[in-house]
Amino acid sequence: MSNPAMSDDLSVSLEGIHKFFGKVHALRGVDLRIGRGEVCVAIGPSGSGKSTLLRCINQLEEISAGRVRINGELQGYVERNGRLHELSPRQIDKQRRLTGMVFQRFNLFPHKTALQNVTEGPIQVRRIARAEANRRGKELLDRVGLADLADRYPNQLSGGQQQRVAIARALAMDPEVMLFDEPTSALDPELVGEVLDVIKDLARSGMTMMLVTHEIGFAREVGDHLVFMDHGMIVEEGVPKEMLENPKSTRTKAFLSKVL
Repeated sequence: MSNPAMSDDLSVSLEGIHKFFGKVHALRGVDLRIGRGEVCVAIGPSGSGKSTLLRCINQLEEISAGRVRINGELQGYVERNGRLHELSPRQIDKQRRLTGMVFQRFNLFPHKTALQNVTEGPIQVRRIARAEANRRGKELLDRVGLADLADRYPNQLSGGQQQRVAIARALAMDPEVMLFDEPTSALDPELVGEVLDVIKDLARSGMTMMLVTHEIGFAREVGDHLVFMDHGMIVEEGVPKEMLENPKSTRTKAFLSKVL
């Protein structure tokens, strides 16, 4: 159910998110708001909780405490009489379609062509007719600049091309929010730009996005909202250009001094 107190222009709301892996306290009370059509970029050292936070938004990891809402809808639970009741796996799978996830490694099916990788989800999960899925899949491959490579298999594509197929695959499920977990970290430097160009195009189209990245220049250019994380907490957040030029936290300053 929608939260009536939540603004109509708010797409993602995180309230007091905690995540434990055994005794490891990976997320420590994260609060975050991402507006509709906003590009939120998370930076920080390895192990700071950035990727875990994305996986919690997408329900690939079950949160230990707190609440995640997408478009006002509580994720993973339903609230009745002030108590939370866990949703069934089928209900969670349905909710998960609200988010599209692009990983560091492309995770494409090696035995399927680029087009088949893009259409698999719509056909199998959303029960879309194959002809319609193929039409939409070709449109999406064209959007990421791969219209002429629809029949190639992953091993016939460069890393950048594979990642662009992965982006098209995520878009094929018509998500409300796109999540990118260091989408260029596994690429050779000369292939990074082609993937970032696709993400820039998505940003211009008004897609709500959260990206975990080490590409600070990209964060400055495309991000609307910059988050710096360390030790499972958001240390500082703000407008990217202002925050990168004049960080307020001593920890943020120390981190940026090493990466800028």
